[in-house]
Amino acid sequence: MVSAVSIVVLIALAGVVTTYSDGTKELVFVQTLWRHGDRSPTKTFPTDPYQEDAWTFGGGGWGQLSPTGMRQHLNLGKMLRAQYVTKYNFFPTKYNSKQIYVRSTDVNRTIISAMSNLLGQYGQNDSSSVAGVDYPDVAGWPVGYVPIAVHTVDDDTDHLGNMEATCPFRQQVWELAKTSAEVKNFTNSALVQSVLSKLTNYTGMAVDIDNLWIITNALYIEQIYFNDTIRQKNTWFTDDFFTQADRVNDQIQLFQNGIFNTSNIVNGHDVGVLTRKVRGGPILNDMVMHMNIKLSCQGQTTPNCTWINNLKNYVYSAHDTTIYAFFSALLIEEYAVKPAGGYPLYSAAVLIELYVDSVDKKPYFKMIYHEQDGSGFKDITMGIQGCPQNSAYCDLDILRNFAQTIKPDQPIDQWCFTNLNGHAGSAGVSMLLIGVILALQNNIFGLF
Repeated sequence: MVSAVSIVVLIALAGVVTTYSDGTKELVFVQTLWRHGDRSPTKTFPTDPYQEDAWTFGGGGWGQLSPTGMRQHLNLGKMLRAQYVTKYNFFPTKYNSKQIYVRSTDVNRTIISAMSNLLGQYGQNDSSSVAGVDYPDVAGWPVGYVPIAVHTVDDDTDHLGNMEATCPFRQQVWELAKTSAEVKNFTNSALVQSVLSKLTNYTGMAVDIDNLWIITNALYIEQIYFNDTIRQKNTWFTDDFFTQADRVNDQIQLFQNGIFNTSNIVNGHDVGVLTRKVRGGPILNDMVMHMNIKLSCQGQTTPNCTWINNLKNYVYSAHDTTIYAFFSALLIEEYAVKPAGGYPLYSAAVLIELYVDSVDKKPYFKMIYHEQDGSGFKDITMGIQGCPQNSAYCDLDILRNFAQTIKPDQPIDQWCFTNLNGHAGSAGVSMLLIGVILALQNNIFGLF
């Protein structure tokens, strides 16, 4: 005879039990995408008085996580623990290697951000972990600190987390976008030309819309660390001019993420859709794939389902560009919150919760945003087209359909090395997919 305890164990192994419910909706899976914390610039301009030797924290050099950045992710980790361990009782009380998987881009600042975050979740001296079991019981080891694996792949091939991974096709699409009337009119406007011309004169480099970000990003960070001297050492720097240049760069980033004010068809190609496919498409489809596998494996005990049945938390430790591409893929780029628009702030995080309704048996998702250190969690689900305005939950099919519209035409590691000139124009296909989404959302055929 099978005991009640055995049944509970079997059900748990099958992945169909959750410890948190909101009414009839049961939480079964969480995926998190966050930006690293505060850092040094990744590069700068030739005349900048603050060159690489000015940045000594985090091991020193370009693009390193600062102690402030480490603290920001420690704080976020504590918030995640308070939400999903203490409040929801969904994540395990102590680190369980089968229930969390952390993937980082292969750069120091994202790896160390992940380590700092996990320290906040599972590395505190709060008696949740046991010396000699979860960490060494030896002098010199921080009491309570549990090291947790952070996985990565080569940065040049990381098309999920690194929006600058090697991808000639993406560059071809951007070059095509720059020939469109909308981008050319913006680039050739008197304001933009004035900003680029002045910066070319000031910085010792030829500044265009492709490298303006280097200057605005360096100046943004230098205002945090060298605000007392930046105006004396860079005599041309003023708050007004920086704001002007930063706003120009914000608009460029919108274009580079496939967000245009008009339907931007160039040579038969919908450059907006193509851009969103090649940038945010891979990570959105990766998340949806995980949710589909999680759902299809419910109640299954086959070996290929064991990993996902056990898994409760999948984490991507990445960049502002990653979150921005993800937002743009869903056409909710307005949730980027840097003042005057632009990219997500340090330690920004998007959480996608997957639920199953115990009554209608359908899957739903909830999307939550953490804007920056010191912010709480904000529900942004209703910002997605087709999601209800009077509910925190949305039918998973809405997310699936968005993922389908911007799914790369081929596996991304192959598509990146195809030639745009041999790529069929996508405008007609894009309009068809948009029509399908509208039909599904509004059930205009009465079929769904």
